[in-house]
Amino acid sequence: MTITEAFDVKEDVIGQKIGNVIVKDNDELITTLKKEEIDVVILTTPERVAQKVADELVQAGVKGILNFTPGRINTPSDVQVHQIDLGIELQSLLFFMKNYSE
Repeated sequence: MTITEAFDVKEDVIGQKIGNVIVKDNDELITTLKKEEIDVVILTTPERVAQKVADELVQAGVKGILNFTPGRINTPSDVQVHQIDLGIELQSLLFFMKNYSE
């Protein structure tokens, strides 16, 4: 798996290179996803805009969303969403470190 695109709304981030990916303006999101036929995305927006962006992703043909936002998003039944809760993931890591480390 390779991350091929990145988008942001912040002017100071747009145009920067992260790894091999140049961050694009969020205004290019739908066009790029459709053109490149990208169907899986990682969502890392602020919670207040997560549903709006998710709706745009669905409009662009996305079928899988890895949601790192704190809020739950609603999508049609043919779009799979996997919620990542960093607090729970951290608790799990600490549990395994405490109980299974030598």
